[in-house]
Amino acid sequence: MPKLDASNVPTTEIAVLESAFHQLPDGALRTTLENLSLALRGGHDTFVVSEKEDLTPSEAAKLLGVSRTHLYKILDSGALAHHIVGARDRRIAAPDLIAYRARMLAMQKRHAEDLAHADDLDDLALDEFD
Repeated sequence: MPKLDASNVPTTEIAVLESAFHQLPDGALRTTLENLSLALRGGHDTFVVSEKEDLTPSEAAKLLGVSRTHLYKILDSGALAHHIVGARDRRIAAPDLIAYRARMLAMQKRHAEDLAHADDLDDLALDEFD
């Protein structure tokens, strides 16, 4: 799984990438290249993963930003689909990992909104005592 280390990509190359996506019509390729250039400009390392690629637990853990030990707990819980290769090695299909990540981000967003709403209710309750 190739990784683009943002700190090693010269700004001149990012400018060429930006020029290239501006020449493309609206669509998935233009959006992908634009997102790539924005990530690199922002100093964010980027992984390039094919939809048909199977990832090792180490690679999947890096993409999720968790330890490999925690990833094994996720796999063992059944929350993230995987398959066995050879005697006991595990692999995670890229689409399964992306779907899991999207579910986790959506859940985090809901929890943050719930907490914000609870804070609003606490503020209202405190206002009643004033």
